[in-house]
Amino acid sequence: MPALLSLADSPASWCVIVTALLAAIVAYAFIEPGRLVVRRVDALIPGLPPSLDGIKIGQLSDLHRGPMMPRSRVERAVALLAAESPDIVALTGDFVSYWPGYAAEYTETLAPLCPRLGIFACTGNHEHWTDPDVVTTALREAGVMVLRNQHQLVAAGGATLCIVGIDDVVASNPPFHHIDPADDLSTALAGSPPSGVFRLLLAHNPDFVMESVFTRETARRPIHLVLSGHTHGGQVRLPLLGAPHIPSQHRQLFGGGLVRAAGTLVYVSRGAGSSWPMRFNCPPEVNIITLRAA
Repeated sequence: MPALLSLADSPASWCVIVTALLAAIVAYAFIEPGRLVVRRVDALIPGLPPSLDGIKIGQLSDLHRGPMMPRSRVERAVALLAAESPDIVALTGDFVSYWPGYAAEYTETLAPLCPRLGIFACTGNHEHWTDPDVVTTALREAGVMVLRNQHQLVAAGGATLCIVGIDDVVASNPPFHHIDPADDLSTALAGSPPSGVFRLLLAHNPDFVMESVFTRETARRPIHLVLSGHTHGGQVRLPLLGAPHIPSQHRQLFGGGLVRAAGTLVYVSRGAGSSWPMRFNCPPEVNIITLRAA
């Protein structure tokens, strides 16, 4: 025992111990991207119609099919979601990384999903970095309704869902998109009923809800729930400190999970994929959001 204490007290030994711990943490950070989890949450909605109480929305975000995200991992995420039997599926952008041709695989990889109310999607910034039209075409061939500044009404029992999707654009990210964000949401909502529907917005970047156009448009046509992704939760979350970096102007607010922002419920997925091959204390996730009457 004295020998062990002496060993632990030496600077060289502490250096070895710390190095070993750091090496173990780094090694795990490369393993965690493959440790998909299912996260379930109830979204409490005041005035929710009885026929929508209990509706399950399955969300996949930031799949990032590409060099850092093999097809097998995408297939596993889809299988986990399919096993939850969601009523509706929302895909909230960043389907590919670096090359739009990866999107052609989605005809096969999304095949296990058969929600009774349909599969809907919006684009993400990685689509606009590659080719959003190529990705959109591939997803539509896979049976996905891609909503690019559009909405779709869906009957659900005696109620109506209004699914709205916008292209990825916020005022702080002009390289991603040449259209004014005000045009996107107003175009997407145009012609939709001003009331009497449950409105669900798919917006890849949660920062969009902090834009003035969101406040203005939702005063006319309320949006009850927003589904987003983009931030990946920071991918690295330190105990007690949280994520050192989150790609959002609002930082920890949109680090993941259900939050209230701009008077609206916003669910931010930490993503099923990764744009770089490390995660720590922030595993990739498949999301199940169940609507509940408040």
